Amino acid sequence: MGYTDINTNVYATGIIATLKGKKEGPCILFRSDMDAVIMDDTGRTKHTCGHDAHMTILLSLAELIIRNKDKIKGTVKLLFQPDEEGEGGADKMISNGALDNPKVDKAFAIHVWSELKEDTIGIKEGAVMASTDPFEIIVYGKGGHAAIPEKCVDTIYIANIIGKMIKEMANIGTNLDDKVVLGITAISGGKTNNVIPDKVYLKGIFRTFNNEIRARIKEELCCKVKKIAEEMGGTAEIKFIANYPVTVNSEEEAETIQEIASNIVQNIDKNYKTMCSEDFSYFLQKVPGAMILVGCQKDEYYPQHNENFTVGITSILIGTQIFYDIVKKYLM
Repeated sequence: MGYTDINTNVYATGIIATLKGKKEGPCILFRSDMDAVIMDDTGRTKHTCGHDAHMTILLSLAELIIRNKDKIKGTVKLLFQPDEEGEGGADKMISNGALDNPKVDKAFAIHVWSELKEDTIGIKEGAVMASTDPFEIIVYGKGGHAAIPEKCVDTIYIANIIGKMIKEMANIGTNLDDKVVLGITAISGGKTNNVIPDKVYLKGIFRTFNNEIRARIKEELCCKVKKIAEEMGGTAEIKFIANYPVTVNSEEEAETIQEIASNIVQNIDKNYKTMCSEDFSYFLQKVPGAMILVGCQKDEYYPQHNENFTVGITSILIGTQIFYDIVKKYLM
């Protein structure tokens, strides 16, 4: 398109294209995630979360900017980020200088969203997407013949007690701000009917909108898992993986997007928040900005991560217009 400052040495397949205007002004970052969703244990992947639409929106913005580059007062950074769906690519790109040279003043991202109808934008200040702390637990016991369980330390039973305890921990809040999603999502151990296994593996998820609750629950969970296993004669290990903070939109930027959105769509939801998570939260911990949710729900509804999830052209056009209006607001 004519961009000459393109950095492909940030993190993995990450790309940052930078355009500096002829006049001084702020540096605004626009981010698109790029990865697909792993659909099953075979490694099959598919774009069922809209990241392909996000790339289309950012490339469309890139073309609009390059056509109007003489009007730019400041700097635009267009950031294409891998690994949002698993390894926390945002944090890694930041660690490798994505917010530096020049220093980013504000950061914005769009997520097309199946829970909102087309022609609707969800944009609120404060917590808009939950933290996520997926975890893995290994329960160790003493395997043996199922006919003589008194000679064994039953890992299956220990895992069941841990799972029940974790489900009970989730019922701590009655309002949405204190809501916790906490539970076991996968369990494996043993291969046959007459053998108690030495190990059982569990996987689970923990999400919340409240950073104080987040810290407390993680500490309590580690203590309780280990205590249960030890009281029943076994041991347990727990580790958290790919921790994403709460996604928190800054007040001024959220209000600006609300104003911009009012000229683009009929419906603006200023209170919408979701227990789903986003590693764009790492960017918003460092600089002011906003995650903008662009509705893509049609009459026939399929949620994100469903085989049949799709994004129509309307949502892509709305997203592109929002991004370009942000450029006009801050850089033209």
